[in-house]
Amino acid sequence: MANITDIKTDRMRYTKNKISANLSYLAIVFNAIYFISIYSSDAKNYYYNIEIGVSVIYNLLFMLFVFLASEGVKNYDKTFSIVLCAIGAMQIVRIFGIPLNAYMTFIELKKNQYLHVMEAGQFLLCVACLVISAACAITGGVIGIIKSKKLREYEKTLVSE
Repeated sequence: MANITDIKTDRMRYTKNKISANLSYLAIVFNAIYFISIYSSDAKNYYYNIEIGVSVIYNLLFMLFVFLASEGVKNYDKTFSIVLCAIGAMQIVRIFGIPLNAYMTFIELKKNQYLHVMEAGQFLLCVACLVISAACAITGGVIGIIKSKKLREYEKTLVSE
């Protein structure tokens, strides 16, 4: 007689891993909020450099690869789950790029009147978005790894029977 755990695991063969995929989509949403916050800033010519160009390309690649990984984790592919975790870790590293540099840099508005390129509120929003995006990606990846491992182990028992 099959127990309830075996039934749930067997059901995984016919259903998609929606939670990991949805967390991936959420990671994309928070990344989009982050880059809208950055790119809509008006801080004289501070953002007109190669760093922002690289950031635009990175954001496009981030969204592409996370979406691709979301499709992979739906089908319990462990490789895409690992990729999702790595991309999530890279989101944490990004905090120390544009947001921190912009927050620590001052621009002169008028004579002897200086202002942060990125004010505290915007900095906190950017950091929060990157952290939440990273958490969603890493959590989705970890859940994907656990579920794919569980499903593969279950499938091995089916073959041996």
